[in-house]
Amino acid sequence: LSLSPPSPQMDDEDCERRRGECLDEMSDLEKQFLELKDKLFRERLNQVKVKLDEVLTGKAGEYREPLATLQHNMTLRTQVAGVYRELCLQVIQHRYECELQGARQHLESERTLLFDAMKTELLDKIRRLEEDRQSVDLTSEWWSDEVKGKKCKRRNLSRPERKKKAALVSGPFIVYMLRDIDILEDWAAIKKVHI
Repeated sequence: LSLSPPSPQMDDEDCERRRGECLDEMSDLEKQFLELKDKLFRERLNQVKVKLDEVLTGKAGEYREPLATLQHNMTLRTQVAGVYRELCLQVIQHRYECELQGARQHLESERTLLFDAMKTELLDKIRRLEEDRQSVDLTSEWWSDEVKGKKCKRRNLSRPERKKKAALVSGPFIVYMLRDIDILEDWAAIKKVHI
């Protein structure tokens, strides 16, 4: 058997034909790829729209579980906040009652102190008035005695006065020659200054 070498003309035609077949096949594959790509994009878009609808309606599983956890946490926090609020209100109520009781006790204490001070002041004034009255009574008694004594002296002017006998005193003494009325007036003045 002898093989005849292929002609160069056949090889070019065959290559050209094969090249055209490959190009047609490649363009078909590109069309199929583009169609599949569009189909895949539409399917993905539809899936996203479905998921979005499920999320908006609250039917998505990935959405419902975290939402249930959040709602449970919210319920717990609401209960804790309610208990905390009640405790704060109780503390405020207790503080108010303590302040009110303290104010009442302070008022009562101030009232008692004021009453005692006024009572002491009034008793002191009564005592001073009583002392003044007694000193005025004593002064008026002495004054009336002095006036009576002067009247008696006037009556006895015709009689010669008797000289009193001087008392014998031993040691150095100072003798004041004051009248009784002067002593009483000085004593009353000293008492008023000390009161």
